Amino acid sequence: MSAVNTRFAPERKELEWLLSPGVMGRSNNLAEVLRFICECYFKDEADRINEHSIAIGALGRRSDFDPQTDTIVRVTIHSLRKRLKEIYQSSGAKRAVHVCIPVGHYAPSFVHREPSSGNASSAAREDSSFGEFQASGVSTEASSPPSQPVDRRRRWRGRWLATFAVLAVVLVCFASFMIWKWVGSHRVSNKTSAPNPSVLLSDDALRGLVGAGRSSYTDQSGRTWIPDKYCTGGTPFKVADQQILGTEDPAIFLGGIRGAFHCQFPVRQGLYEVHLLFAETGDVRDITRNVIFSINGGTSTNLDIVDDAAGSNTATTKIFTGIKPENDGNIHLDFTSDQSLLNAVEILPEPSGHMLPIRIVAGPTAVRDQDGQTWLSDRYYFGGRRGRYPPLKSPDSAIFGFERIGHFRYIIPVDPKFNYDVKLYLIERWFGKENGGFGGVGSRIFDVSCNGSMLLKNYDIVAYGGYNPVIKVFKGIEPTAQGKIELNFTPVVNYPLINAIEITPDAIVPNREYLPFDSSRKM
Repeated sequence: MSAVNTRFAPERKELEWLLSPGVMGRSNNLAEVLRFICECYFKDEADRINEHSIAIGALGRRSDFDPQTDTIVRVTIHSLRKRLKEIYQSSGAKRAVHVCIPVGHYAPSFVHREPSSGNASSAAREDSSFGEFQASGVSTEASSPPSQPVDRRRRWRGRWLATFAVLAVVLVCFASFMIWKWVGSHRVSNKTSAPNPSVLLSDDALRGLVGAGRSSYTDQSGRTWIPDKYCTGGTPFKVADQQILGTEDPAIFLGGIRGAFHCQFPVRQGLYEVHLLFAETGDVRDITRNVIFSINGGTSTNLDIVDDAAGSNTATTKIFTGIKPENDGNIHLDFTSDQSLLNAVEILPEPSGHMLPIRIVAGPTAVRDQDGQTWLSDRYYFGGRRGRYPPLKSPDSAIFGFERIGHFRYIIPVDPKFNYDVKLYLIERWFGKENGGFGGVGSRIFDVSCNGSMLLKNYDIVAYGGYNPVIKVFKGIEPTAQGKIELNFTPVVNYPLINAIEITPDAIVPNREYLPFDSSRKM
């Protein structure tokens, strides 16, 4: 056996036991990370025990891995730390060597237990010793046999690292205390004063970009999103410019907060509709982003962003209706999991207590119809392209000024408590008299399905409506369990098109309950 193996024989034996079947559980990531950091430790390669090396060497990430946008190492180390603690509080309690990962560090520590004396005081000393390593955040060298020489430089380096770590922990504790004190006093003051109406926009809506350091943004529909002033805790982040599917406003999703955090939004008394906006912009192929949150201390919701959005780099929105501010005049959001993420929040007055109508045109900007109703710019679509025609000579020409054409779908977020009326606005302006009489009946035929049920089969706009605007109405549409209305447009002859979509709540469905998705139940 080599000198290295001889020196770390007890520690290697413990690692082998931890990696044996059934000890670490079903997570391969935990075992691979533990193996990697321990092998680096045994080989005196402490400089390799860092976030970038762990991601590449243990978790199979690419060489361009960016820890600012991908939290897999932090998430895995956190889970590994908890798993080791559970093992040594149960099946591994009496083992001669305990492995732990001090808080704030990625390097392992090996705690050598004293020979058991069989009394309670001895066990208490061993348990408290293990807890002390975790609380202090100080990496401890494995014990070497007395007969072996100790490397003086390594010993002094360990002492300097330990001193630095202790000072860092003291500073972090002091800063955390000051932040806690300020947040506590701030929240108490909110409970005794009325909300500041100046934070509300002219339409009494509040739209906020979450995360420090973000700039005000005006979206495609002309609505302003203000920088964060309402959230505390967690870790703010920004990502480079990139395409975000399902939205024409990617800037909303290029920053936010990760981790556990709290937000409180001052509003006037009344009922509100709360929209939470998410997009996973990190590399999460091997894990799930399990977001856990509650509104005003209510039932917690578990959300896997990638599953809900049907992919990473894809926008998704969760809608909650009938929300009232608490007695302090604020709507409170609590995100409690280390993997939580949020990009933006939209809070809309909802005087009826029912979800507000959703009106979308296929154009790049918002329009207003003859009844004064606002139709938002195109969103929630996947696939297709935009076409444009000269204005119509009709009262609502703006609604039919653009079209989405091709093989496409819309995934529109709604509150799952309601059924909905879905209206599709259509006009044929390519095959017909406005294009020199080219085409006609049979030139464009397509299917439209909603949440797996067929709405229109072999539909021909000209055959049913000529060259005039057509509005197809479908009542009592039930959303999916995740709160989506998914419209699929499938070509039969040439490509489908749509000019505008309107979704209004039909009726609340009594006793309809949708259990929040729990990623821990996935097989």
